[in-house]
Amino acid sequence: MNIPESLNALNINMREEMLEALLAAEKDDEVRVVVITGRGRAFCSGGDIKAMNKEFTPAEGRARMQKVGRLIKCINGMNKLVIAAVNGPAIGAGCNLALACDFIIAAEEATFGQPFGRLGLVPDLGGLYYLPRRVGLAKAKELIFTWQIIDAREAERIGLVNWVVPLSDLDTEVKKLAEKLVKGPALANGLAKGIINRSLESTLDQILEEEAYAQGLCFMSQDFQEGVRAFLEKRKPNFGQ
Repeated sequence: MNIPESLNALNINMREEMLEALLAAEKDDEVRVVVITGRGRAFCSGGDIKAMNKEFTPAEGRARMQKVGRLIKCINGMNKLVIAAVNGPAIGAGCNLALACDFIIAAEEATFGQPFGRLGLVPDLGGLYYLPRRVGLAKAKELIFTWQIIDAREAERIGLVNWVVPLSDLDTEVKKLAEKLVKGPALANGLAKGIINRSLESTLDQILEEEAYAQGLCFMSQDFQEGVRAFLEKRKPNFGQ
């Protein structure tokens, strides 16, 4: 995100450009991991409130949010792993954009919050889906209804983010994680991501069936053959070659 003068407020153009970039990454076999971050001192300060300063009919408001939902569905559904590198404030829509990612690495300066109620709105961009899954129902309600802004360490403590690092180390730590993920089996990782993302709405029987289907595909892959060879030869696997 690259509008630092507005703290990367999420406007229509940014959403469309981000969606285009994600769709392109999804189709590009050379891309194994995606990183989302913000330029300047913020990750994303939320939606562009100035652009909202007009009256919406219910139909217009719904259509607006359905377009935004395409971005979140893309992150959730793509078979590439996505890292949020949160370099500063991630508020409102910015917080929920980060929550949609598979991993969140936050700088110590990062802050998180769900102050939608200040505008008379409900959380969007999947916040009502992801936040309870990350922190539990009770804590999600606390954050949403009290409009708390929490720091990175508290976000880590409650499970909202995976890791907190000094800002000066953020790029390095994100790169380390990305390089580790890139070395993994792309097919297996993508299949596992999809099943995990559906797991809380699925029965055990459904998950077992999905696992069986996914494993059948993996058994036919070059990565599986390489993994077996590496195990027998007592070396690290070299996937994707």
